[in-house]
Amino acid sequence: MAEGVGKPYELAEAIVEKTNIETRVTVMGHLQRGGTPTAHDRILASRLGVKSVELLLEGKAGRALGIKNNEIIDLSIDKALSVEKKIDKKLYDITGILSI
Repeated sequence: MAEGVGKPYELAEAIVEKTNIETRVTVMGHLQRGGTPTAHDRILASRLGVKSVELLLEGKAGRALGIKNNEIIDLSIDKALSVEKKIDKKLYDITGILSI
């Protein structure tokens, strides 16, 4: 079905008819891109863009942006790469449950 070859919705319908198993079509391009952006996504992108421009106007380059306590922060690339990354085990477990 990749690259638009084939008719995925017809295939899904045939699978349902032959197996009686609920079948859904997933458009991978949408999934890979994250789907349609929400208002939150758009606002976050705008906030990051504004901060980027502010930093450039201050003569600062080579910065990494992030969010801390709902505020946009910036770090040097070196600092950002050296920060210990911690995984929230509870959140990790939740993603496992939701992906069933």
